[in-house]
Amino acid sequence: MRSCSSLACLLLLACQPDVGASSAAVVYGEDGRTEPYAHPSAALRAVARSAIAMKVGARHVDDSAPSDVRITYTRTLSEAQDLCAGEPFEDQIEPGTCSGTLIDERHVLTAGHCMDTARDCDESVWVFGFEVDAAGAIAPLERDDVYACAGVIAYFDDGEVDHAVVRLDRPVVGHTPVEIRLEPRGLSPGTPIALIGHPNGLPMKIDSGGEVTWTSGDGLSARGTVDAFNGNSGSGVFDHDGRLVALLRGGETDYVDAGGCNVVNVIDPPPADDGEGLTYVRPALEAFCASPGVVSPLCDCGGEPCVPGLDGDACADAQVIEPVSQTLTGTLTGYAPLTSGSCGGAGPDRVFSFTLEAETGFEARSEGFDSVMYLRAGCDGAELDCHDDVDRDTDRGSRLSRVLAPGTYHLFLDAYDGDVGPYTLTLTFEREADLPDAGPPVVDAGTPSEPDAGAPVADAGGSPPASGGCRASSGGGGGEPWLLVALALLFLRPRRSSIPRD
Repeated sequence: MRSCSSLACLLLLACQPDVGASSAAVVYGEDGRTEPYAHPSAALRAVARSAIAMKVGARHVDDSAPSDVRITYTRTLSEAQDLCAGEPFEDQIEPGTCSGTLIDERHVLTAGHCMDTARDCDESVWVFGFEVDAAGAIAPLERDDVYACAGVIAYFDDGEVDHAVVRLDRPVVGHTPVEIRLEPRGLSPGTPIALIGHPNGLPMKIDSGGEVTWTSGDGLSARGTVDAFNGNSGSGVFDHDGRLVALLRGGETDYVDAGGCNVVNVIDPPPADDGEGLTYVRPALEAFCASPGVVSPLCDCGGEPCVPGLDGDACADAQVIEPVSQTLTGTLTGYAPLTSGSCGGAGPDRVFSFTLEAETGFEARSEGFDSVMYLRAGCDGAELDCHDDVDRDTDRGSRLSRVLAPGTYHLFLDAYDGDVGPYTLTLTFEREADLPDAGPPVVDAGTPSEPDAGAPVADAGGSPPASGGCRASSGGGGGEPWLLVALALLFLRPRRSSIPRD
């Protein structure tokens, strides 16, 4: 590698845009990146032009003329990526480093790794409306399209969930925040999605040919087959009605070597259960609204939670059920991993509550995935039982069985890890008073109309008489009537529950 003079190195670095720490790249099937003016969806075009912003180094923006803001960056995509001739958008400039979406008049949602350092805020601006028109020219920009970063809120990045909210230096003028779609459980695989942002820092593009391929068990992250590139990090992911559902976290390599030059990395056919990494809006909005000092219409919901919770997601919000035998079905997808039992449970969990007024036999059986169940006497009460696997070969199912005293109990259906899905929960409640009672023991005294014939008398053939009664067999001689009476008493005594007592 050749060295360079200090001045030459500084000049070279000054021409390089800052890049996010996590790349987002690849084309699935056909390249679906489309200029906003040419996209057929009016809803997605409207979102692109009103709410999508590009993060760019402030040194590359000349806003000295308020009505004629210029992007001074000149390097093309072909020059930056050493592209082979004929690659899409090769002659367009690529000044951007990340993308974001306007969620209220003062805040932009982006990826956490786009705002890792103080420089990401202090030395960058956010530009709305950076796109090309039908003639291929950069659309005119004004000062109301350019905003500085005044702070970063709700920053988080653990490699799966990745978000940050940028507070702008002033309220945005001339642009409209997006509508947000909150899905506590995430989107189902196969749901169509669109990505709007700045791939490789290019003028804005829309790709509406992707779909969700996988959603995490906690409903916080997903994967999808959107055509995304470095610079798309933080881009909004939308349903086809233009509602924001997620943001892009990262993905595959952008380009591959084609023998002396590079071409777009194409994966065809697209994967059925993989793709680019996405973070749902829900965790970002929860963190944003929980941040001190935040004032936003997104966080003003009339005293109710702005992000709807799931029934039974926390012990304090346990789903109350009647103490009657029943079968419950559902899924743990979208539930948070809040608790665990003494025998395990590191995944999402759901809580059920019931109150007993009398001593009751209780049994719970779960099926569907690698579950863990535990029972507590109240949210903070003692754990009464915990069970992991019914079937040790498949690690599936759990079973609890006890006799419980009167009181309130909380049943936790948990997952061994994050791999969850639909479940079937079979509950049996059997009060002691409802158990079958055979009454006092009764000994068969023979047929009422026939007097007791006394001791058995064998006929000539050695067979016992055919009359009823409690008689000993004559075949072996010396039968004991008292033994039969004892056996009858043992068999006919009242049955009690076999469920172990608390």
